[in-house]
Amino acid sequence: MELAIADSFAHLQKTDIANAIRFPRFTGTEKDRRAGAAWLSRRLGQEPEADRIVLANGSQAILTMLMARYVKPGGILLTEALTYPAIKPLSAMFDIRLHGVAIDDEGIVPDSLDEECRRLHGKASALYCMPTLHNPTSATMSDGRRRDIAKIARRHDLAIFEDDIYGVLPTDAPPPLATYAPERSWYFVGLSKSLASQLRVAYVLAPSRALGEGAFWPGVRTTNWMVAPLVAEIASHWVLTGLANDILQSVRVETEERKRLAVSRLPTASIHPENLNYHLWLDLPEHASLTDFVMSARQAGVIVGAGDSFAVNNDGGDRKFRIGLGVPADQHSLVDGLDAIASLFSVKG
Repeated sequence: MELAIADSFAHLQKTDIANAIRFPRFTGTEKDRRAGAAWLSRRLGQEPEADRIVLANGSQAILTMLMARYVKPGGILLTEALTYPAIKPLSAMFDIRLHGVAIDDEGIVPDSLDEECRRLHGKASALYCMPTLHNPTSATMSDGRRRDIAKIARRHDLAIFEDDIYGVLPTDAPPPLATYAPERSWYFVGLSKSLASQLRVAYVLAPSRALGEGAFWPGVRTTNWMVAPLVAEIASHWVLTGLANDILQSVRVETEERKRLAVSRLPTASIHPENLNYHLWLDLPEHASLTDFVMSARQAGVIVGAGDSFAVNNDGGDRKFRIGLGVPADQHSLVDGLDAIASLFSVKG
């Protein structure tokens, strides 16, 4: 990472940086969109049309614009029964109601999605989901499951908001859900999990150029979803020069090592070493309540995600907690945190 930063500063010295960062880049420059197309091609199998890509200030900014445009106040957004916690305050901000759909080891259960759509009589307008390395469960949909979900979305005319932020980590993940229903899919990938946590850049692939412009252009003067020009310049430089590929490979190696450390230290059978991901979704010790466990972990210097914060109107997270393996600055700090968590499993209530 230090080499990439040094290279970036060298690049900026040789660039007409005054003009590069003088004005907001709004939906991204031609160069930004070319970089986005190149990065998304890792998952799509081929480069998408660059004019369908919008540059944005992270995945939450994308969701803000899409929810405002396609769900609207008073509307209904479908999600997995356990979902990215930031969806909750975002939906509350827009007075949008969330309805959770049942999940299993592959993510969304197709029959549950179909049943929920029928029960709502067409009132649900969109589905937000994370088909690859789902947060928090790490579930990944099979190819067949993705086809089934796409068919149901067409049947009920659902827009699909596909968050693939972890999708580039594995080398063999199935193609994005967007490839099965491109006409209704908003496929987006942030760089903060795969390259650098402070690189607040995300690419969204719209169903068409016109829809992309319609959904994002009206917000440029009223929201802060735009990427800071300097950050955008660095992201495009990393992707177009191949630096991003090198960083991604180093992240994969580090992730594998951190997962190995977790498996060797935590006394739980619910960790799956084959999943290349940053987070673990674990069962509470039998004797502990969720509130007490989270508080005890905090007192031991470790912050864990309370399972109920991921649940959408259900109790699916009441006996669970989430650990982010990528949060500690180094492996030594990670080991200290893992050992602190492990010690809580031996404490009797």
